[in-house]
Amino acid sequence: MKNLSLKNISYITALVYTALIGAGMFTSFHFYGVPYTDLRIVDTLVWFEIVMTIFAVVMAFKYFSPKELGFTKINKKNIIWLLPIVLVGFILLFNVANFAITNSGSITPEQWKMFTTVAVMTFLVGFSEELVYRGVVLSAFLKKSKVSALLVSAVVFSLLHAVNILGGIDFVSMLIQLGLTFLGGLFFGIVRLKIESIIPLILFHFTWDFVLFSGQVFNTDVNEDITTYMLIFEFAVAILFVPYFIYTEKKKEKN
Repeated sequence: MKNLSLKNISYITALVYTALIGAGMFTSFHFYGVPYTDLRIVDTLVWFEIVMTIFAVVMAFKYFSPKELGFTKINKKNIIWLLPIVLVGFILLFNVANFAITNSGSITPEQWKMFTTVAVMTFLVGFSEELVYRGVVLSAFLKKSKVSALLVSAVVFSLLHAVNILGGIDFVSMLIQLGLTFLGGLFFGIVRLKIESIIPLILFHFTWDFVLFSGQVFNTDVNEDITTYMLIFEFAVAILFVPYFIYTEKKKEKN
């Protein structure tokens, strides 16, 4: 890969990463009969996530510096972009912890085991997905322009979720996921460009997935309202602010 450009390196990294999770989805559904919508899928996916994380780390740090990947200090001038995810992340974790402590007597050993597996898997997901999409892909295209970095990273991140169809979801649900994750990718990309550091995004991505899966483990959703509000906020930023951001960046490029 010595003669490949960083853009091609990023495409290859994302493609292999996507293929690995697709293999995990296929294995769970077609070999073990556990579809994407069944929480037990994490028992299979966690092993694939370990491999995917190792692969992501090798590719990322072989071709990019830690600073390029976003392992740097937060840009304090734009710290306001960090406040929503910090506040929401804290509330999400507090609600889950409070529920687990309050109801610890009625939680079965099987649920605690699944809870642990979910914690490990969602941390790997949060770390490796941010490293690949807001790290490798975004950094590779950032050398061209912020607009290219934002749009390409969001599109490639969205396409990652196309392989969920291998886990048994229907085509329409898959298309809806592609749309929602594209908007989510725009939001995460904007935050990454503004605060410059990838670390808060890794922690928030982990927290978000962990909380959603934990709700399934405990058969409850103590965070239904706050997750709904956060999704609305993310989509509002993606739909309302991103066009303005693109306009201003294009204007800078012309000047």
